[in-house]
Amino acid sequence: MLRAGGAVLAAGLVGAAAAGAPPAGRRLRLVITDAERGRVVVSQPVAVGEHLTLRYTHSVSKRPVEEEFSIAAPGRLAMEEMRFDTFGANLPVGPEHIGATTTTFLRGKDGYRVLHHGRVLGEVQLMVNSRRSGQVLLLPGGRRVRLLDVAEYGTRLKWSVEGGPGAWP
Repeated sequence: MLRAGGAVLAAGLVGAAAAGAPPAGRRLRLVITDAERGRVVVSQPVAVGEHLTLRYTHSVSKRPVEEEFSIAAPGRLAMEEMRFDTFGANLPVGPEHIGATTTTFLRGKDGYRVLHHGRVLGEVQLMVNSRRSGQVLLLPGGRRVRLLDVAEYGTRLKWSVEGGPGAWP
């Protein structure tokens, strides 16, 4: 479990993804549901290679944090990188070993980047935080979703990509 700026991300690691795109005519969708109620709060078509970014204000440092994900073949979420400009509780301070992946920790003039090298995830879970955290999800195509606009404070959201492996008979 990764706790970042009060946002709880539980990322289940999955075995290596099979290469290739979904079968012709199959479309991928990013689906975000209220984990307790099963209600879909966001649904959007996505394609392999597209990126989405979660932006929020860290609960301790009160500084911006970005977590970037991608849609990986054959239709799963992958963690690409995390960016922040100052250290805070539960933020990385160096490379980390997560499953079979070792992150790369970079320091630049604008802050820190933690590269996750396209680490394939199962579903991602996130707790909706207060207005102060300002959790915003930037989706492919420029769509911007403020999480408090689609779910109440304290709601556990589950992110997944539908139309990927296992979705076909």
